[in-house]
Amino acid sequence: MKRIVTMSVLLGMVFGMFANVGFAAGMKKVLILSTVRSKPIAAQSGANRLEELGFIDQKTVTNVWVEVSATTDPAQLVAQVKAEAPDVVLSFTGLSNIMSVLEEFAVPVITMTAVESYVNADGIPTANVTGMYSKLQDIIFNSYKFLQQVAPLKPGQQVIFLDNPQMPGIVPKEEVIDALQRLQIPLKAVVNGAIYEDWQQAILQYNDDPEVGWILHGAGPTSKRDGSGVNAITETYPWLQAHLKKPSLSHEAAAVQAGVALCGFSMDLNDVGAQCGELAARILQGEPISAVKAEYPRKVMVALNRKTATNLGIMFSMDVLKLANIIYNDYEGKDVIRK
Repeated sequence: MKRIVTMSVLLGMVFGMFANVGFAAGMKKVLILSTVRSKPIAAQSGANRLEELGFIDQKTVTNVWVEVSATTDPAQLVAQVKAEAPDVVLSFTGLSNIMSVLEEFAVPVITMTAVESYVNADGIPTANVTGMYSKLQDIIFNSYKFLQQVAPLKPGQQVIFLDNPQMPGIVPKEEVIDALQRLQIPLKAVVNGAIYEDWQQAILQYNDDPEVGWILHGAGPTSKRDGSGVNAITETYPWLQAHLKKPSLSHEAAAVQAGVALCGFSMDLNDVGAQCGELAARILQGEPISAVKAEYPRKVMVALNRKTATNLGIMFSMDVLKLANIIYNDYEGKDVIRK
């Protein structure tokens, strides 16, 4: 009898060992690359979407979060990704130093933006990267055309574009110049606004220039002169609220709500994050990266802020109000009209 009991225990232990081996083999890993700006919006939406689809729990998939910035060492990041050996990487960053090494990860990568460099004309991946196109087709042209209706330039006025070469995929300088030329809007200068202090100085300078009608923003500053990062929510936004005196447009609805842009013409970042999560789910289900075509954002946000308009001495026309699908009346998001 003792021998039978002993054998039962041993068999149970053996079966348990094999079960654990099967459990380990079935466990999958998602590595999420995010910035300070993208983590609470798009990146979290991507993780949430995977959870909604039933992938994030203690038995099937685990998330590993890695925060990156413009000062992240690409070589160290590649080594870190290889050490983690994830099944798929979700990259919620348009940083040039990160984008340049996505193909070196040697695992499937879903990028939130700037997938154009990694797919062919039909959207089929040419390597290990797929994901989202940077924007809707001709969104920059259409957004500036909208700004013309919202805050028409006076005769002789020009515009300033604050570029960020460290994040070229967000608002490409070449597309900005092309859109302005097609709309016959004169461009006075392109200013490198990657460094926070240079970006501040440019805004203060052109605020008081009567020849400047708009100050157009690219991706915003990503670092300070001392090499530290910039937090858009706690630093950039409050500073713009206090100092910006010219009409501007943002490709992020959150910036319009915060009052740092008069209007917005943008993709819905929460939905873009969810789309990335859905693409990652296909990889986790066994689809090869070559079968996961790049996608355009599904939703567009046309936003206005009445409080900002009042501060700038602008009154929205009825035609403009009809075009918007979200209208903010404050900076806290408490008084909002959604259509």
